[in-house]
Amino acid sequence: MLGSVCIQSTLMMTPLRHLCWGDSAAGNLKQRNRLLGLSQPITAMMEDFRIGELADADAAMPRQRIAWLKRLWAAQWWYEAEEYETPLLLHQAECHGQLLEALQAPAPLVIWIGNNAHDRLMLAMAASVAAPATPLLAADITGQVAFQHEGHYAVAMCPPEALLDIKPVELDPAARASLATQWAHWKTREAGWRETASDGGIIQYPLDHLDPLLLARLSRSPQSASRVVGEVMGTHSGLVPDNFLFWRLDALRQAGQVVFTPVDGPKPQSPLVALA
Repeated sequence: MLGSVCIQSTLMMTPLRHLCWGDSAAGNLKQRNRLLGLSQPITAMMEDFRIGELADADAAMPRQRIAWLKRLWAAQWWYEAEEYETPLLLHQAECHGQLLEALQAPAPLVIWIGNNAHDRLMLAMAASVAAPATPLLAADITGQVAFQHEGHYAVAMCPPEALLDIKPVELDPAARASLATQWAHWKTREAGWRETASDGGIIQYPLDHLDPLLLARLSRSPQSASRVVGEVMGTHSGLVPDNFLFWRLDALRQAGQVVFTPVDGPKPQSPLVALA
């Protein structure tokens, strides 16, 4: 997937920029900057391409993707549309704009990835959208750090010290073209849940793929929805975001398979959930 040529001397003399997935990874890279005495810009991609349709996810105005995000937000137990929708939309637009801007700027861009699906899809999207004249490099931590979950690596898991010696590799034109083809493929797929396959690629399952894991944690006795979600996150071999699992719990509620019971006290509080 990655080009075989390490950073050329010309790139080594050029100030680098960095792209990673999520605030936690960005925080680790900022601390890495500090430890190395650097001030290289860091852009955090906040979208999770493992979930939903991707048809316009790389567009300047991703209307279909935003509609999906609204459905995801609406299922969260803490969400109140009047209070949260406008600031969430503004934040999404700001982060998305910063991402697209970073991919068009001419300075070399280092993309930090692990072997998880959201990083791999971010890399494919970046290779597809980046300006042809923008050098792209991949800093793949897979197998290079001691921090992982069931064989899955993510920059957010790593203390900054573990990232100091990671050497980015430049993506050559063939690698960029191959990644762009992958992104074009995923843009045509229907909504689904995506994980890393055993061969290192990406596999897509139906959106209800993890529903049996949620149902297996439930009984007729109500328990905290947060606890149920946390147990599935802790025991599933992949990296699963909590908002996806809360959305699936809400889908099960709408299907009549589970019932929610509000919890008295200061809001917001996770509801109780039980089998219907």
